[in-house]
Amino acid sequence: MSVFMIAYRHILAVVDTRSPTQNALRKALILADKTDAKLTLLEVPPKHTLLSRLTHSSSSINPFVVHEKIIEQYRAQGIEIESKTRLNNSVSKAILEELEHEQYDLVILNYKHHHPLFHEFSFADEWRLLRESDVAVMLVGANEWGENGHILTAIETDDGSHQHNTFNQKLLDETEHIASLLSSDIHLVNCFLEQNISMAIKPPKVKHHRMNDQSRHWINLVDSARAHQIENSHLHLEEGLPDHIIPNMAEKYGANIVILGAGEHHGLFSQFKGHTSEHIIDQLNCDIFAIKPSSS
Repeated sequence: MSVFMIAYRHILAVVDTRSPTQNALRKALILADKTDAKLTLLEVPPKHTLLSRLTHSSSSINPFVVHEKIIEQYRAQGIEIESKTRLNNSVSKAILEELEHEQYDLVILNYKHHHPLFHEFSFADEWRLLRESDVAVMLVGANEWGENGHILTAIETDDGSHQHNTFNQKLLDETEHIASLLSSDIHLVNCFLEQNISMAIKPPKVKHHRMNDQSRHWINLVDSARAHQIENSHLHLEEGLPDHIIPNMAEKYGANIVILGAGEHHGLFSQFKGHTSEHIIDQLNCDIFAIKPSSS
């Protein structure tokens, strides 16, 4: 086992009291079963006025009752499952409070897509969690984790520092781990932008510079993948911004999960408005696994 790989000992799954489809619960049970991790199910009912509570109670769904049979089936298989409730109007705040009281390795929750205008005027609960949590976060939808699926991991190779290389190694180790658990193959994508070149440079030199830049990125990508025995045909070097490239690649290769680094706010992934993870997420039609750098 790699020293960088996340050991799943305790998973926190957030259940949605307003949804009959508990994607986070369903996929958390799968991972807990495959890793022998303890699973804590967290319900976050809102703190409202008395009238609002009555309205919420009449329209909400008790996920522990609805899914009691399947939960009991997993318990019977030896999976330790605990249920908790935290009153809070913000799911992310409730999760962060829970993370302060218990040690978790992974948080799994349902994800709702947001209109692009939302980015301009508001701040999604999930994004706050991505920024403030030190724990890996998986945002999931209704898609199935079938065998022989595909996992797409985005890495940066511009930064050659030891800290960044270590983080890339963590991303790749965790990708290999998840791919093994879910019997999936791995695709890596690296996005790059052509560096600014002085107008004084003649066109042939500009072309030569571009080829050198592209070759450097390709060599770095191949070097990163070598230890994980990923075929060159599954390595993808694309020129452009991550918020355009990654969703297109995920769609092209039918990715079940896209794995992103979250928490490193420098390099190409931060050269445009906002944090890349947030802008990419709303364009993806698959699950997202956001991994954080190790605490120093």
